[in-house]
Amino acid sequence: MSQDKREHLRLPVASTIFIELVASGIGEHEEGHVAVCTTLDVSRGGLQVSLEQPVTVGAILQIGVELPSLDETLYLAGEVRWCRPDASDRDRWSAGFQLQNAADSDIERWVDLLTDMDS
Repeated sequence: MSQDKREHLRLPVASTIFIELVASGIGEHEEGHVAVCTTLDVSRGGLQVSLEQPVTVGAILQIGVELPSLDETLYLAGEVRWCRPDASDRDRWSAGFQLQNAADSDIERWVDLLTDMDS
């Protein structure tokens, strides 16, 4: 999608994120599978990430974001909008996430932080 068709400005912010790929069920003793990834760019409404494995388009996943300017992790929910092999590294994947306005997430804080970075 071209930059002028985007709803929000994309910022080239590199940060570490944690994506919960498989959650453990209630009462199960197994831990969920968490992928450690990096952001390629971020906006108030989404993230583009680089990861070592593909994610399912349409899946809604829990995301923990560590921004360089914060001492804490922000917890968000995002829908996978697209996923494709990385053009420059065949062992990696790129994926786009649309952030969801989910209860118990840090979406309001995220929007405030990114709005400040936009200005």
